[in-house]
Amino acid sequence: INEKLDRVVCDVSFTRLVDLMTIESNQLTDSRNHAILDRFCMEILPRIHDKVESLTLQACFLPCVLRATNYLQLRKLVIINLEFSMACHIFNEKSPFIYVLKQQISDLVVTISDEILEESNMKLLTDIYKRIFGLVTNLKYLDIDGSDTYALSRSLLTGLPSTTCCSSSIVHLRIKMQNIDDCLYLLDGRLSQLHTLIITLYCIHDPVQIRLRSQKIIRHSLKIMNNM
Repeated sequence: INEKLDRVVCDVSFTRLVDLMTIESNQLTDSRNHAILDRFCMEILPRIHDKVESLTLQACFLPCVLRATNYLQLRKLVIINLEFSMACHIFNEKSPFIYVLKQQISDLVVTISDEILEESNMKLLTDIYKRIFGLVTNLKYLDIDGSDTYALSRSLLTGLPSTTCCSSSIVHLRIKMQNIDDCLYLLDGRLSQLHTLIITLYCIHDPVQIRLRSQKIIRHSLKIMNNM
């Protein structure tokens, strides 16, 4: 077993890009899988901590993995199946991981698992977006995906200040938003360095409304192009 661990530690392709998605979150009830994760955190991660540049893992493993050691070279974090409750804990000024998020992470990929079935869920989703944009201040690449179940029709950013979801560092953004209004908000200059924007919309306006707003979209898009 020790020889196998040594081979893993010496595998540069593994130590740079650590992917723990082979362990599903629902498999942790299996004592064997739980033991594997514990051993990985206690024996392997501390030995490769200064080589890890990217971490991909289920959200429920994140606290255990980040507490295992300091990742001096970590730049990319991929979090899968993140629930609202954990997101509020992770993206928080008092989070034990706030230094890593603020100072090191330039690429962040988040998949939110909760469905949006009521107003309170939508407020939570908007709050998580605000936290990510506000706290992870060195981001250049941001990818936020979410559940396809969205039962509300109101724009996520309507009525919120232009400082919401703003960034002077993000150049590539892929995000799920409610409707075309959210596109307009994101293109109003709050993302001053943006050159790539990919949006999945939960709801498409009446085509007439899209035509009426097309010139506004073009104007905002030109602002971004002028910054490139």
